[in-house]
Amino acid sequence: RPDSATRSSRRATTQRDMASNAVASRLSLTLRAPRERRAREGRRVRRAAFVPRASSASPDASDEATGADKVVAAAKGFTLAAAAAVALLAADPACAELNAREAARGGEFNRGSAQQFGGYDLTGEDVVAKYGEDLRLSNFTGAEMRKAKLRGANLTGAYLMKAVAFAADFEGANLSDALMDRAVLNNANFKDAVMTRVVLTSSDLGDAVIEGADFSDALIDVKQQQALCKYANGVNSVTGVSTRKSLNCGGSASMLRNSTPSGYMTDDTKAKPEAAFEASRFSAYSTYGR
Repeated sequence: RPDSATRSSRRATTQRDMASNAVASRLSLTLRAPRERRAREGRRVRRAAFVPRASSASPDASDEATGADKVVAAAKGFTLAAAAAVALLAADPACAELNAREAARGGEFNRGSAQQFGGYDLTGEDVVAKYGEDLRLSNFTGAEMRKAKLRGANLTGAYLMKAVAFAADFEGANLSDALMDRAVLNNANFKDAVMTRVVLTSSDLGDAVIEGADFSDALIDVKQQQALCKYANGVNSVTGVSTRKSLNCGGSASMLRNSTPSGYMTDDTKAKPEAAFEASRFSAYSTYGR
């Protein structure tokens, strides 16, 4: 059994521990109080910003009103700044002048008569009668062109990728350098059309009329070329080239591509293609039309 000295020592130790715990508790409360107070103030400001509250003469209500006023003022300032920016852009005379200049110089990007028909529904429409024959560099990508009429149109460098031109009429049209890959061209009429250097890869020309069409230097799948050669005939009235010769009918598959659109760069015997546009019209620093 512990003697009186031992009991006194234990009692003193316990009292010191209790005193230390009390001090630690008070210190913790003292350090935590400012954080909790700031958190409460933040919650009051947020509530005041989104929930209308009745006015009060208490200090807490005054703080809440001040926070709400700041938020509302900031929102109004942002809204006014955005509105001013939109009005400034809309009223910019330079933008209007630029658009007018592009129209006067022949279309977007100053590229001749380029027009936008991408994704349009031109089914059965007489495109030439409505938009004119000069459709150079125009965009028909993905357009619905079933039985559309483009007879005699100048479609040099036009974009007809993925166009659906079933039974469309291209008779006598100039399709030189046009991109017509992955297009549906079944039963289309290409009679006497100039199709030099045209890209027809992965396109379907099943039962297309090609009498007198000139396919010189065109990119055509071998199977498609062989199918066209079964009934190719005629001579193009513009170039004087035989349709069968332009398709290399009767030649070996390895000789199908015996020339390329850029062959004139390495072969002196090849004629350089005639320029379809003035070079200055493709320059960002051009003064054409000014």
